[in-house]
Amino acid sequence: MPAAPLPEDEAGRLAALRSYAVLDTACETAFDEIAQLAARLTRRPIALVSLVDADRLWAKARHGVELTEAPRDLAFCAHAILEPGRPLVIPDTRADPRFADNPLVTDDPGLRSYTGVPLVNAEGYALGTLCVLDHAPRVTSEEELDILASLARSVSTALELRRAMRRMHALAVTDGLTGLPNRSAMMTALDATLTERRPFSLIFIDLDGFKRVNDTLGHAAGDAVLRAVAEVLQAATRPGDSPARLGGDEFCVLLGETSGAERLAEQIRGALAARMQATGWAVTASIGAVGFDIMPDSAEAALGVADAMMYAAKTGGKDQVRSMRYEVPGPLQQAG
Repeated sequence: MPAAPLPEDEAGRLAALRSYAVLDTACETAFDEIAQLAARLTRRPIALVSLVDADRLWAKARHGVELTEAPRDLAFCAHAILEPGRPLVIPDTRADPRFADNPLVTDDPGLRSYTGVPLVNAEGYALGTLCVLDHAPRVTSEEELDILASLARSVSTALELRRAMRRMHALAVTDGLTGLPNRSAMMTALDATLTERRPFSLIFIDLDGFKRVNDTLGHAAGDAVLRAVAEVLQAATRPGDSPARLGGDEFCVLLGETSGAERLAEQIRGALAARMQATGWAVTASIGAVGFDIMPDSAEAALGVADAMMYAAKTGGKDQVRSMRYEVPGPLQQAG
């Protein structure tokens, strides 16, 4: 059984597929109803909204079969995406040398006919197919092909809407200058952490000397400083940490632990000082680090405690870290 060759720009196609963030997501009514309609209007027992990943076929929606994924080497749809502008029609899989010995044909579920219309996105990539299948040989009429083509366009439209909404959400929670999550994203993450009642830490960072750079060198230099800070934070933090720009020259990092906040804060302070010195900017950072073993009243309250520690660092001489553990509600005991 020959495996389907790869499309000409497979890397680009896979990148396009991943831009929808749809693989391995839960069922969605819009896609389920299209699969059901495809099966009913073509009088086929099985219909799939399939997406062809690097090494598998994954079904975003399915009707008449429990199959959620299959190896790409076995997938009829891997052949269908090779010609984005044409449906793939296989009246009898046993009569086609590409599929005659395919385990999906010879064994359960015993697929004997296939018709798949490629799901072509705005960039021209075939992401997968809307396909219908039967346990018996079947001829697909022109009317059925027209129906499937129309429904495939509906799937593509639903995918584009999903991608557009995802991009809009990303814009809403991303700082446009630095690319870091913004204050809204940080507050959402803090709210989720408080809801789950997990110990956490906050590192609050405020730049020393930033206004002077803006005033003397101009806003372009100020923007470059902020982007450099973001790069330092991204390099210093680990995959589970959440850095964000709160606004102006204030930044924050959320950690899912209480033990390493002061150490990371010192690492950030040192890295920032070195980066700024290397570029000739007289900028340092005052940093507050707070570990929360019990939950404060709100995300704003947590941020306020970290802000207070940052202010202590700034009034204490700048370019330093002040840290504490928030262990009891009410009076706070400084740990360092």
